[in-house]
Amino acid sequence: MESPDNNATPSPSAAESRRRSGRVVRAPRKFTEEVQNDSTSRRKRGRDDNDDDDDDDAENQEPDDASADEQLSDEASDEDDQSDTNDLAPKQRKSKPRPKKPAAKRPKVNGSAPATASASQAPAVRLPNRPKKTVRVAIARREGDGLYADIFGSGDSSDDVAAHWFQRYQENDALALTDLINCVLLATGCDQHLTEDDIRDPENSANKLSELEEAFEQTSISEYPLISRAKSSKNFRELLIGFFESLVSLLHQTDTLYKDEELLDNIQRWVGIMSSSALRPFRHTATTVGLSLLTSMIVVTRQLDDRITKSSSALQAESGRRGKNKGLVAQTQKALDTATQNRQVIDDKVKDFFNIIFVHRYRDIDAKIRAECIQALGNWICALPTVYMAPEYLRYLGWLLSDVAPTTRLEVLKQLARVLKRDAEKLAHFIDRFRPRLVEMATKDNDASVRVAAIGVVDVLRASGMLEPEEVDSICKLLFENEARVRKAVVPFFVELIQEVIVNKIDDIGGNDAIEEVFGNEEEEDYDSLRKDWINIKALAENLAVYNAQLDQEQDEIRHGLDVAADVVNANLPETRIALATSSLYEKMPEVSNWQVLAGYLLFDHTTSSKSRSKSKTNSIEAATRKAVAPTSEEEAILLEVLATAVKETLTQGAGEHDRSKKRIARDADTQEEVGTRLADIIPKLLNKYGSDPHVASIILRLEHFLDLDLFQQLRQKSATYDKLLDAITTQFNRHVDQAVLNEATAALLHARQYEELEELVDRKLSVLWDNSVNNLRGFEKTCELSVRGNLDRAALAELANVLKKMSKLTSISDCVDVLEAPGTAKDFNDPPIKMLTGIVHRGLLTESDGDLDDPEDEVVAFAIKCCLLYFMWKVRRLQASIENEENIANAEVDQLVMLRKEFVKNLIHTLSSRGFNDDLRLSATGSACDACGLFVFLRPHVHGPQAAKYGKLRPLLEELPPALIPAEIIPIFDAAEGAYAKRAKKTLNDPDDDDEPVDDELPPEDDEDEELTDLERQAAELKAEKILCDLTGKLVLGILAKVIDASGPHAGKLRRRLNRNKAKLGPNYKEVVAFLDDDHLRELRGEGKKKGAAKRKEADKAPAKSAEIVVDDDDEEDPFAEAEPEEGDEQDLRNRELLDDPIIDDDEEEEDEPPAEPMDEDDVLGD
Repeated sequence: MESPDNNATPSPSAAESRRRSGRVVRAPRKFTEEVQNDSTSRRKRGRDDNDDDDDDDAENQEPDDASADEQLSDEASDEDDQSDTNDLAPKQRKSKPRPKKPAAKRPKVNGSAPATASASQAPAVRLPNRPKKTVRVAIARREGDGLYADIFGSGDSSDDVAAHWFQRYQENDALALTDLINCVLLATGCDQHLTEDDIRDPENSANKLSELEEAFEQTSISEYPLISRAKSSKNFRELLIGFFESLVSLLHQTDTLYKDEELLDNIQRWVGIMSSSALRPFRHTATTVGLSLLTSMIVVTRQLDDRITKSSSALQAESGRRGKNKGLVAQTQKALDTATQNRQVIDDKVKDFFNIIFVHRYRDIDAKIRAECIQALGNWICALPTVYMAPEYLRYLGWLLSDVAPTTRLEVLKQLARVLKRDAEKLAHFIDRFRPRLVEMATKDNDASVRVAAIGVVDVLRASGMLEPEEVDSICKLLFENEARVRKAVVPFFVELIQEVIVNKIDDIGGNDAIEEVFGNEEEEDYDSLRKDWINIKALAENLAVYNAQLDQEQDEIRHGLDVAADVVNANLPETRIALATSSLYEKMPEVSNWQVLAGYLLFDHTTSSKSRSKSKTNSIEAATRKAVAPTSEEEAILLEVLATAVKETLTQGAGEHDRSKKRIARDADTQEEVGTRLADIIPKLLNKYGSDPHVASIILRLEHFLDLDLFQQLRQKSATYDKLLDAITTQFNRHVDQAVLNEATAALLHARQYEELEELVDRKLSVLWDNSVNNLRGFEKTCELSVRGNLDRAALAELANVLKKMSKLTSISDCVDVLEAPGTAKDFNDPPIKMLTGIVHRGLLTESDGDLDDPEDEVVAFAIKCCLLYFMWKVRRLQASIENEENIANAEVDQLVMLRKEFVKNLIHTLSSRGFNDDLRLSATGSACDACGLFVFLRPHVHGPQAAKYGKLRPLLEELPPALIPAEIIPIFDAAEGAYAKRAKKTLNDPDDDDEPVDDELPPEDDEDEELTDLERQAAELKAEKILCDLTGKLVLGILAKVIDASGPHAGKLRRRLNRNKAKLGPNYKEVVAFLDDDHLRELRGEGKKKGAAKRKEADKAPAKSAEIVVDDDDEEDPFAEAEPEEGDEQDLRNRELLDDPIIDDDEEEEDEPPAEPMDEDDVLGD
């Protein structure tokens, strides 16, 4: 439609003069369907989409495909935006000619193209072997002129920039408004510009935006200033938001916001259309601008509300006076009417912006946009709670609690925490509806940050009394979580709960005043008498015990799985849940950090009779307190764990800090010495009171591990203190047969023996323990033949196993050679203990199966094997020292050692060969046989070298395992272990070689019955099978490398080939173990790989070239760089032909004549 009046402000554009009229303002036409169909073919929303806020939880459904993204992102603003407001063109005034802007610089393409190059001409930068799509990054540019440069490059404050723009707007509204919209476009990273004609033509805004989108897509920009991490984009968001906030404030102060409504309508039109763009830079930037405008208008609304309230109060006060001032009343009434009218105008604008921006963008496909919407909503609720703390607004927070993105959920929780801290009592309906979801997020969300924030929100609900008891319990049990951040977050919640319990206990006893009267004058250092602090400790113990019991009941299967897993890897269980909880509570609860008060509470006798109590009020309060703080046995066990963890935290506090002052270091040393002295006195008392329970005794023994004995000068001066502590430890060692107690006692003795000043003292205690164990073993020797299986009943076997279990622990602490080689004093029973132990190993020979006795018999043999192996290790250490010092070794000693080794290996072979399937003892015997032979490999160069004349008598210790054992026993045992793991892990193995014998060994009975296993038990069984396979393979690999197995005889190399058959089929752990059979791998570990490889390359370069036919047929020539696999068996056959270079030679005469060979001659071993 053309206007007949062309006398308006002149313009060089013919189109502009054709569309202008003499009127200052004209009402725009509504968009029609025809315009919509011509402008864009993108999918539109229907008019009823504005009613989406009436839907319920469907609002938080996330789009899961590209079509949903298009639906959420490409929604048109034709019906949503422009039908809600009157699209008015800006008022026209005479304006100065628009200054020419310099040409905008084109950003580089990946830094490789000149500024003037287009995106299509810019070469793509490619990384080696990783081609990437060429992208461009839009950054905040500070050069140029216009509003964009004023905001981001001038350095002026936002208020000043807004004032300057407003001045330009008053001079030429169309030009200034064009500059503002172009500023938003530039903020998106778009180089395209709008003209004044575009601003004056609201009907064509959708088409113009489509053109801008098409031009922007061709630039291939991947990052825009709002998300860019470039240095030039620093503070971009703050500056952008700050300008629009200052602008709205200025428009409010000058009343332009109410007198010139077309200004905000035009801004709303363009920002609203851009906020529904399919392009994320447009959509995100426009949403940020729109939310900032909305936030600023809500702040203005609050100011108007305050003005209305004050004016109403003033009018009412003035009207009620007798001699009222009519002029003042009229003036106040006028101000009130103006404020009310302005409030209505701004309210309409706010609703329009909310429906156009927030309602569509709070469920945007981009999580950042959704998070910004929620952040803005939280600001609105806090700024204007009278309006936005209503269900129709709060529900958006509740819906997005189930958002798929953790960042959005986290932002929702942050805003909810702000709102609930202010007015939780007013939101009862909202809390009742969404409280289960909040508790679920705190307990089960897969993101730790979200869980931490949810715990903070739930804590606010607890303080307001809006949680159910079951919900309180579920949150408190998070104190035992594995995630440290979650435990730390729940500590304030738990501490407040404990305080409530303490208050209730004090009220039950008689009130705080009565307790203060009785315990008000107690001494701080008096830890051994009844204290008021014990009420707090009792409350803590009760709650920990309750929640620990609940978790035991809920997680029986999980705890069983942990126990199985720990047994699989033969390791101690990780820190208990009580230890984890205590480490989190240490900083926040004095009851935990003041461990000396806790120790006094545990040592106090709470069973004292109350018959002699007086009827006085003081004694009645004291008796009630004594009764109230008395712990149960479960609580005492828990508090002992708390004590152990608290002591550990006290002694390790500040150990990881750097740059500590000398004064602080000295103070920490004094503190540790004081703590150590106190602990050395407390531990024996605790063991004396609680040592009868193995579980509790193991916890108390753990306290000794935390002592740094090197710092305790007083302990060395007062050796009686530590002597008493060692007596208590050895008493527990003799008293219990529990594995945990023995482990902790052994660790404590090893810890003490590390210090020279205490070594002699510990050795005296060990000698007493050795005497007890050896005497108990000789007692069995007098009653039966220890080498014969089946001559003891089950009870006697259990007692014998306990004796050997303790001996296996003692052999691991210190050199046991003298003790085990000492003969007996009786005439008929004077064999040394080591001979008895090797005889007990013979009990592993299984002739007839007995279901009742097989397990205890095998346990006895297993402990005997461990004792013998440790004896041989200590013996090897002595032999090494003697050879290094060139000392003579007695022939009798050598003969005895050869005999013991031969007897031990023979009994191991009897044990493993007499069993039809792989039980634990058969696998242990196989590995121990390899270890017993491999221990003496260090003697090889001395036996065959220049010292052969002196140490040649040690040659029998280098005897290999019988070669016939490989096909008869070793390979079948390995086949069974491999098959068991392959079955558990569902792995497919390679077919056996033609010369391999079929496997006859049966699987253990339990391996055939796993249908009833849970998933966790099945996983544990798979891990155990893998560990068995890798342990066995590791022993065999060490034996092969030591050349005590598979090195000679008719079957040489067969075991090596068998281990390598399924190297790539049984997982990375097995592959890594077998890799040690690869000589190249060994050379690489020794750091020789590079040197050897370079030497071989030089030799290959110098060698004459061969034809392809010769290379293929020549088996004697090695090509270390050949990638093709040789024929099956060829490589192993070549390895076996290297017997000339093998230092192990069966002919004794040839051994004496030939010079010694190196143990591992790297140049003579073919690469894999």
